[in-house]
Formats: sequence, C-alpha cells, structure tokens
Amino acid sequence: MTQYLVRQTKKAFRYPEGKIWGPYLEEVDAQQRLATLRSFGGAGVIEAGEFGTGVALELVGAGGPGGVMAGV
Repeated sequence: MTQYLVRQTKKAFRYPEGKIWGPYLEEVDAQQRLATLRSFGGAGVIEAGEFGTGVALELVGAGGPGGVMAGV
C-alpha cells in the first residue's frame, strides 16, 4: 500500500530542516501538511512508498472555523 511522507527542506516555526512528517495514508493529508509548512515559511517534498504504519488526519473542533489537525 502506497503511503506518503513529507520531508521538510526548510526550517519552519520550531521544526528543523530534515524533519519527517507521516507516513500518511492519503496523499491529500501529505499535501495538507506541506501547505501548513509553507504557511509558516517552510518548504518540503512529498515522497511516496511503503514506510510502515500510517496515520490519517481529521479536523477536530477548535472553537473556530477551520478546526485543528489531529492524528488518528
């Protein structure tokens, strides 16, 4: 089963270059993580493959529009 990692290529917020996010089960979740990195001035690349146990993201209530991402 194909999974997706986001490899951070530019420091963002408090997370260093080289941080790995995922693996995600859906490419759209990896794309969402990449968009979040970019919103904090970072950058990254999505890698596809088989990386072990994956995670999925869902929006949970945060008292406002947009919600908060949480791993499930």
